[in-house]
Amino acid sequence: MLSLLLAISALLFASACLAQRSPPGFAPFKHVRVAADDGAPDGVLRIAQTADGYLWFAGDTLYRFDGATFEQIDWPEGSGRRHASPSALMTDRKGELWVGLRDTGGVAVYRHGALQDMHMPDPPRGLAAFAQTPDGAIWASSLGLDKRLQRLGDAGWERVDERLALPPGYIMDLVVARDGGLWVALSAEDGGSGTLALLAPGADRFQIMDVRLSGRPKIALDRKGTLWTSDAAGTRMLFGPDGAPAKGGIVFPALPGTSRAAFAFDHDGGLWGTTGAVGVFHIADPFTPRATPAGNVDPFREINGLTSDISYVPFVDREGNVWIATESGIDQFRRASAIQEAAIPADPAFGLTMAKARDGSVYVATRRTLFLAPPGAAPTPIRTLDSDEVSMCPARDGGVWVVERNQTLLLHGRQAVIGPGYPGEEGRIACAEDAGGRLWLGLASGQLMWRDGDGWHRASGELAKLNLWDLTTTPDGNLALIVPPDLAVLEGDRLKTIRLAPSGIGTPWAILPGNLPGSRDLFVSGSSGLVRMRGDRLRQLDERRFPWITWVRTLQQTPDGETWLFSRTGAYKVATVDFDRAFDDTQAPLPYTKLDALDGLASTVQRGGFAGTQSVLAGDGRIWFLNRQGAAYIDPAHLPSNKIAPPVTIRALSSGGCTWRDPTKLTLAAGTRTLDITYAGLSFTVPQRVHFKYKLEGVDEQWVDAGTRRTVSYSNLGPGQYRLLVMATNNDGIWSQQSARLDIGIRPTFVQSWPFRLLCGVALVVLLWMAYSLRLRAVARSVRLRMAERVEERERIARELHDTLLQAIQALTLRFQLAADDLPPDYPGRASLVSAIDTADRVIAEGRDRVRELRTQQEGNIEQVMCDLIAQTGFDPAVQVAMAVHGSPRRLDPLALEEVTAIAGEALHNMRQHAAAGRVTVEIRFDSSFGLRLADDGVGIAPGVAASGGRDGHFGLVGMAERARKLRARLCVEPLADGGTEVVLSVPGAIAYKRDERRPFGRFGR
Repeated sequence: MLSLLLAISALLFASACLAQRSPPGFAPFKHVRVAADDGAPDGVLRIAQTADGYLWFAGDTLYRFDGATFEQIDWPEGSGRRHASPSALMTDRKGELWVGLRDTGGVAVYRHGALQDMHMPDPPRGLAAFAQTPDGAIWASSLGLDKRLQRLGDAGWERVDERLALPPGYIMDLVVARDGGLWVALSAEDGGSGTLALLAPGADRFQIMDVRLSGRPKIALDRKGTLWTSDAAGTRMLFGPDGAPAKGGIVFPALPGTSRAAFAFDHDGGLWGTTGAVGVFHIADPFTPRATPAGNVDPFREINGLTSDISYVPFVDREGNVWIATESGIDQFRRASAIQEAAIPADPAFGLTMAKARDGSVYVATRRTLFLAPPGAAPTPIRTLDSDEVSMCPARDGGVWVVERNQTLLLHGRQAVIGPGYPGEEGRIACAEDAGGRLWLGLASGQLMWRDGDGWHRASGELAKLNLWDLTTTPDGNLALIVPPDLAVLEGDRLKTIRLAPSGIGTPWAILPGNLPGSRDLFVSGSSGLVRMRGDRLRQLDERRFPWITWVRTLQQTPDGETWLFSRTGAYKVATVDFDRAFDDTQAPLPYTKLDALDGLASTVQRGGFAGTQSVLAGDGRIWFLNRQGAAYIDPAHLPSNKIAPPVTIRALSSGGCTWRDPTKLTLAAGTRTLDITYAGLSFTVPQRVHFKYKLEGVDEQWVDAGTRRTVSYSNLGPGQYRLLVMATNNDGIWSQQSARLDIGIRPTFVQSWPFRLLCGVALVVLLWMAYSLRLRAVARSVRLRMAERVEERERIARELHDTLLQAIQALTLRFQLAADDLPPDYPGRASLVSAIDTADRVIAEGRDRVRELRTQQEGNIEQVMCDLIAQTGFDPAVQVAMAVHGSPRRLDPLALEEVTAIAGEALHNMRQHAAAGRVTVEIRFDSSFGLRLADDGVGIAPGVAASGGRDGHFGLVGMAERARKLRARLCVEPLADGGTEVVLSVPGAIAYKRDERRPFGRFGR
């Protein structure tokens, strides 16, 4: 696909055409041209528009146009064809494009982003035209004399020219009548004459109509359904919508040199025609009889700016724009907002002057010619002036003053009262008549003169010291003068100076009186803003708030509440109420509508050296203004507007070197991260002013304002489902009724898929378990190490007790025994001594037992240990003691068992001593960790004691907690909701169980 991206501002709406003056009849239109050098297709012969809004051009190949890009449409890859060579285009009732092809290519239809062959079995060498009748049948005519007419119906393609008795000759055009009949215009083989035939609805043969046609006739229906023809003899009506011959029809003569005419009707009823050799023509009102029809045919040729005099076909799009296909490019004509008056020429050397009379007539002077434009009428020259330097201003009696060096004229219509000119040879600046009837004239030297009944006088006193730039009268009739950098007002004979520097508008260069009835405003424009003087108060608008409001040359305010400002950059329309509010409120916005070259504004305002009135509001409501091309006007009440919402479409999506045209739903390959999407808003009136907004659901939370950009790119996208929405607004701010939508799916790569994520999750769990197991093993090793140290310490204590204390006591006992044996049996103290020796033997026996206990570790049968503890605790027989075991019993590490036994013993002791319980429950749990639960139904532990971990002076709970911490165990002592106390101990399995009894998960615990 070849995409020719045009920079619209520089190419499609090239400014080259602005240098051409439109001929009479074309002034109301903005002419835009894009030549082949600018990227337009070569030799376009046919134009069509499909329902989606695209314009289609048949040239050397097939192109479609979205207002910015000419996109070449070829056959899809794999079709066995390459370039389509179109010769005919038609949009059917479904809105699809039918393409007739040269070189026996047959017929194709553009569907779903590609050309599809319609399999015409025996195509002619080329197709000339299509038509679709109400029954849905497609009619196709040949370029030659073979297979001249074919029909596509339910049964397929059928050749019908002979069966329906079509008259001989080349088929020049096919048109479907309002009643469903088929009109066929034919040209004789020698091209000398033509024939018109009609296949009426239900008829089985063509009827030859009794009309005279010259060679190569073209036919078309106007908006009422009347059939027209255009040939070498001219353009005229033939038959009305009812099929009856047209009566009193006008024959508009062909332009001299016409070789092949084609025509179309615009939305206003105007007729546009091509000639094949001498440009194009336009008939603004072809339905009104005229004495000289030739005078209504307005030509437009290459010399006027047309891309070529070799013009082929006109076309009117859905917005009313007229397109002309020529040998060298494409031309567009659309209604202009600003109309340059062709009758009034420019004068770059001396400039133009203008004034308005009280009756609303407008006078314009240029090139020593005075023009008069009465309300509702075109300007006409009324007088030749004596010089190029002229000043004009309104007279208090309703007329207009015209001041020259050698004469002063007071005009009323075409009548003039002539008086003497001003003395001296100095050039003029501007004139104004004050409320006292004095006519003031500013001279190029900056001096001031005035005229009354006694003639001309030079200003004296303070007035003589002024160096004026421009002058006018205020709404009160006082004389106002720009004397840079200040403003001066002459109230009677008193001169008042107003400093403008504090307003910050820069260098003042234009003085603009308010023109609304009852207005007291006087505006002064400068290089940096605009100031309003209302009474003695000044308010300003500067470029910091509104950058566009600099160098305003003139302004007009209409009774409809609009204010028009004309500056170096264009014409700006604002609401008068907003205009006033912006002066009074420094925070108020000032919305505006700008007109520039895109709207037909051929030039900006005159340069500052040409002073005086630069615009007037005429009696018919038109605003006339002077510019560098002459005089132009805007009719605020009849500005063209575009109320048609632009269709929006997704043109293409590109990613990874592949491009999909007209996508609506795509699933992209795994790993796709970057997308480039082009879209179009199909409004062709002013495509530069088509604005867009878009949102990619799944990425963008809000709509993104794209301005005039027609491409969006996304990167770093992940797998998932996305939806792109695009909306557009046309040149008049009308938004599209529906957004274009593109659903995008991106497949995940393996590393982005859910199985991979699941594997990662499993791996993470395994790693965490391994880390936990390693940590648990390290903790268990640390606990066992400390417990082993305790065992060693106990053994050391046992050795010391055995080797020192017990041995010493034993020796002492033996000595006492010897002493006792030496005493007589009846010795008074011998019995006490023997009793003490017996007690010492028992102490030695108990010491040996304690040493044995220090050296001997308990076996790991926790169930037996708990039974022994319960028995040793000595619960009252009335107390029920129950024990339950859960899980497969396992042997505990002796050192852990010792700590567990001590904790359990202390808990059972507390229950016997303090609980006053009737039932005690012991639960032992064997699983990945060791658990022990002891509970009673007694009075319960106080919540404060449970929370603090014990009472002052009591160390039972404190000791239990310390032993649990040594085991890295979790101990919980708390009251039960139904009464009683619960003690729960949970010891990690790696610490609780003997090394050969632990059962970790798989190999990771080994």
